Amino acid sequence: MGKLSVYMAMKRDLAFEFERELRAVRNLILGVTRLSGSEYTIEMVGNEGFVAGSRARAAFIEAFHAATHEALVKYAHDLAHECLEHGMDQETVSSALGGHAPFQNMRPMREPQPQQHVQPPHQHVPMPDAGNSVRLAFSA
Repeated sequence: MGKLSVYMAMKRDLAFEFERELRAVRNLILGVTRLSGSEYTIEMVGNEGFVAGSRARAAFIEAFHAATHEALVKYAHDLAHECLEHGMDQETVSSALGGHAPFQNMRPMREPQPQQHVQPPHQHVPMPDAGNSVRLAFSA
């Protein structure tokens, strides 16, 4: 295997891992659904059982989300900047943060909206679902 092919394979692996991590962080920002320890798991969205419906669980979930949200958003920003520094395509980074599938050649399910303006270098990435909207900003 030549040096160029080894380099290209490493670059492809790097892009894949960074994109996967960006998508994972985006999903965590939208909501952590379970916490797993070495032996037990806490289901944060389940309503089954006595503990799941307790006031203590509700208070814990609210405090947990408040405490982790800022750290997750900062991590997403830092990771996006690092992706761009490694030469990843800005569309790929935006797609990962916006939750859009990376398939470019598929037919859209509805007609695309005409763009009103060109986005500035400092982008705000809109999320597809308004009920779970999170805005992540990064710049090239």
